[in-house]
Amino acid sequence: MAPEKVYICMLGRSTWALINTYYAVLRETGYRPDSIVVILEEPYGSEYEKVRIGLGILSEAFGCAPEVEPILVAEADMIDAVKKITAVFWEKKDAGAEIAIDITPGRKAVVAGTLLPLRITDVDYVFYLSVSPLEDVAKPYLMIPLQYQTLHEFKEEALREWEHGR
Repeated sequence: MAPEKVYICMLGRSTWALINTYYAVLRETGYRPDSIVVILEEPYGSEYEKVRIGLGILSEAFGCAPEVEPILVAEADMIDAVKKITAVFWEKKDAGAEIAIDITPGRKAVVAGTLLPLRITDVDYVFYLSVSPLEDVAKPYLMIPLQYQTLHEFKEEALREWEHGR
């Protein structure tokens, strides 16, 4: 039996950043999660239902049906993020899950609270969708010219660089 695939993402100021990165991951990598954990900062919790629906629509279009679980953290509170996110992370990892983390839409305190307690070997993928220029990007992924977007997998990029740099 294949390990569970878990996709952890963060809802910050932009629901489009979360949805578009997930779309890019599905389209460009073939990664199909079995479950999605959405980290919500308190001020953005009201956007969760829209995000849940969007994740469901995209998942269905790409042939998967992950369960979506919200986790609420205090605004800009790295310690709350560390406690809550690492608890979920290690529960899943200890059960043998393959874990991808999307840091694109996360605010700095939540991203730091997610990544600082981890070693590079703890996580399987760290996704980041860069978009440049940043004007007029609050729209669906394929409505933004693809040449303006680059999906990064930071773990792979870091390991590749370290191998060449030694």
